[in-house]
Amino acid sequence: MKDYLLFVDETKPDKYHSNFCVAGIIVEREYYEKILVKDVSNLKIKHFGKSDVIFHFSDMKKNRNDFSSLINEEKRNSFWTDYVKLLKDANFDIIGVFFDNKKMEQLQYGSSKNNYNIGFYALLDNFMHYLKDKDSFGQICVESRSFNENRYLLDVFYKYQQNGSIYFIESEIKKHLSSIGFTIKGDNCIGLQLADPVPSQLMRYIAKNKKDFYDLYNTLSTKIYNVGTDYENILGIKNIL
Repeated sequence: MKDYLLFVDETKPDKYHSNFCVAGIIVEREYYEKILVKDVSNLKIKHFGKSDVIFHFSDMKKNRNDFSSLINEEKRNSFWTDYVKLLKDANFDIIGVFFDNKKMEQLQYGSSKNNYNIGFYALLDNFMHYLKDKDSFGQICVESRSFNENRYLLDVFYKYQQNGSIYFIESEIKKHLSSIGFTIKGDNCIGLQLADPVPSQLMRYIAKNKKDFYDLYNTLSTKIYNVGTDYENILGIKNIL
């Protein structure tokens, strides 16, 4: 059985949409460790002279902090062209779930803790389908939040493993789903850095936003699991409310 890694991030509602989205990239472990990490490191060295720059999408897009050099139009265009090409050529799949945050609040479930956990629980079913379809083994990596929030998320994960879901029985889950790990924000985790723009760009894709920053959301949308099929909105990017 091959090993797959799921790197997860989330985006909250903003002035453009009212959705909360939890999403991530799925990448085969050997390819990630031997090829993808090296490709991203080389991209960083080419444009910033070092490999320990942390890709934060908001900083990258606004030319802030380590990305202040991108104020220069020529450098900015060169970097984003290479970055989007790397995403296009990279071998990974995207899964995600989203829901209308206002509607969730009206159901009295709305809180930052509950919203993340509700989305994460639904995401587990999609990841399980992916792993079972490929007869593979999977591990999840998320960005560490507060210790208390991490504890709640662990509870969700272990209850899912122990009790199963309406789609997968306990023995199936234990066969395919290994563990969950937390990485702090400052760590140079390539997978989480690549997952960082995914939720917000999926929401732009869903909204059919006319403005696409360097063709980013169109590029990422081609990576959605089962994209272009009847299952795209069920197993790929799923609206749960």
